[in-house]
Amino acid sequence: YNAPRAATCKATSDVRLWALDRVSFKVILMTTTISKRNVYKGFLQQVPILAQLTEYEILTIADALQEEEFKDGAVICKQGDAGDTFYIIKEGNAVCTQKGADGNDVVVARLGNGAYFGEIALLTSKPRQATVSIVGDLKCLTLDRKTFKRVMGPLQDILMRTFRKV
Repeated sequence: YNAPRAATCKATSDVRLWALDRVSFKVILMTTTISKRNVYKGFLQQVPILAQLTEYEILTIADALQEEEFKDGAVICKQGDAGDTFYIIKEGNAVCTQKGADGNDVVVARLGNGAYFGEIALLTSKPRQATVSIVGDLKCLTLDRKTFKRVMGPLQDILMRTFRKV
């Protein structure tokens, strides 16, 4: 940040110190950030309700995504619960079930890499339409409604129109 040090560090024993100059640090940080953005952009471009967004807007969302990991057998969301998070599967598999008329769970979808769910949660306050359970370990990219509204603000109306068409 080109600012004075905020603290003093003193070794209390023999140490080996590695240093990284500012330029190298920035190059590494930018390369990593750009690579991550491009991967996330690819996932986001596959989401129908985001199809109307510009590249800049997609990249803005990509920058806001968080990565989460779930273990085998975990339940990410349950049918009927309030929803406020959108998920894109980066690695792994999940199964979506809904309660049938007889009260038993019926598999309605199997999701793999690049699949997404919970997009309705970004735009509405509708409850979850299905229960999503993990099969094996899973890595997801997530975006909660609060962050989505903060970064996308005025685009909400455009996305709602697109959502109604999908």
